[in-house]
Amino acid sequence: MTDKFDRTIPADAVKYFRSCIVNGDLQGALSCFDKDATYIERDGQEITGLDNIAKSMEHLCTWKPKITGSKHRVTIVGDLAIWVDKWSLNAIMPDGNPVEMDGATSCMMKKNDEGIWLWLVDNPFAAEVFQN
Repeated sequence: MTDKFDRTIPADAVKYFRSCIVNGDLQGALSCFDKDATYIERDGQEITGLDNIAKSMEHLCTWKPKITGSKHRVTIVGDLAIWVDKWSLNAIMPDGNPVEMDGATSCMMKKNDEGIWLWLVDNPFAAEVFQN
């Protein structure tokens, strides 16, 4: 699956992550996070450490949702980047019920030694800040 994506380009790193999620590839999804990453849950809780982030990612990989992004912006400064976009998610839950969600992502990315962009901070619920 990795040969379809050039993760040295932020947009392809995001596409790869979303591909991992829709294919239920938890390990692939986790490979998108820096070892020091923080993932921010919908309630604002900051999850640190890959083992803890895995617990948050596991449900997404179980749902295998289609995640579509739009209106993205990326700003790169050296080995850091800020990525923002709108997204929508569609899935069928294990109980057969459909789920639809949408929101906005704000991510800080970091280029590793191999030139691959990784999530340093991932906040897929950034829009929530403006709704509360």
